[in-house]
Amino acid sequence: MMISEQNISLWAERYLNNELNPSEKEVLNNALTGSSVLRASWQEAISVLNLLKQKGQLDMMRQKIQASAFKNNNRIGQAHIAAEAQNSSSRLLPFISGKKRYLKMTAIAAGLVVFTSLGTLWLAKSKSATPGNQYMLLRREIENIKSSQSKMMDSLNKLNIQEPIYGGTGFALTNSGYIATNYHVVKDAHDIYVQTAGNNTYKAYVIAFEPATDVAVLKIEDSAFRFGRTPLPYGFAETSSGLGQKVFTMGYPQEDLVYNEGYISCEKGFDNDSSSYQLEMVANPGQSGAPVLDQRGNVIALVTGKQSNTSGTTYAVHTNALLQLINSLPENTQKEIRLPNGSGALRGLSRIAQVKNIRPYICAVKVN
Repeated sequence: MMISEQNISLWAERYLNNELNPSEKEVLNNALTGSSVLRASWQEAISVLNLLKQKGQLDMMRQKIQASAFKNNNRIGQAHIAAEAQNSSSRLLPFISGKKRYLKMTAIAAGLVVFTSLGTLWLAKSKSATPGNQYMLLRREIENIKSSQSKMMDSLNKLNIQEPIYGGTGFALTNSGYIATNYHVVKDAHDIYVQTAGNNTYKAYVIAFEPATDVAVLKIEDSAFRFGRTPLPYGFAETSSGLGQKVFTMGYPQEDLVYNEGYISCEKGFDNDSSSYQLEMVANPGQSGAPVLDQRGNVIALVTGKQSNTSGTTYAVHTNALLQLINSLPENTQKEIRLPNGSGALRGLSRIAQVKNIRPYICAVKVN
């Protein structure tokens, strides 16, 4: 089946339900890579479907759409509206996205915004086990992107982007612009931008994500982009690290890169999550998606959140979750993401030298 704006939501739902076979994944990847219009429609479809699915509110949303449509005296017959309202989520999205062509549904759009915004706030708070022990995601709100660094501002002006609302951290998977970050950093994004260590800004899009483990893979749109010409200096750990392992991370809780270090204080994350670590290490909003590295320079995890009632209890999802996501990609994309075998370039170096080598591959992720 040909992929188009008219059926992109069908592909999005099948993708979320893991119903695509390898050949279909390859077709999808090629279509998204070759069309910025399709990528925009894809991101919109994924965002809306995922929000609705996560909150189990498909029926409620259909009822809201149906009621609003009747209330606004639209030109579509009642029987047609009722049929649309009973269809699956794959039909819900075309109905919403097609409102400009068929009828004015301002009330529906406004209701959707309010509904999803409230739902997102609820989701961010829902991981709290007790009032005194809450799980806080580390995506930060960006109050003002203005900077004295003229180079960064020039790149933003060239892209003619709207001012970003949220920010997180990402790090290179390849020199060619594949980037790892947290899913929650980009899940509500209309546009995604990556700001490199050299203060250049590039537009990016989502390649794949896994909400359950909170990992995502992005790709910078510019095909000529390169982080560098030499292999990535760090490797990716496939096995879990042990209690007491010393670790460090770099991320963007502010406009400049920030370094933090600590150790694994528990081999399980929040609420005994076996796919995550608990770290004794300071982390702040903006560090979601930052790599956590061991002393040899292997990436062992990605920062995801922190405990609200402490200054230093941080949670990070195992690198294995990221590797599993990459392994689920179409074969041609997997070939493009050739991860380094080890961290030989960093072994034996002082921490200052390690940080210097890694720094060019850490980036700020900004969304609106």
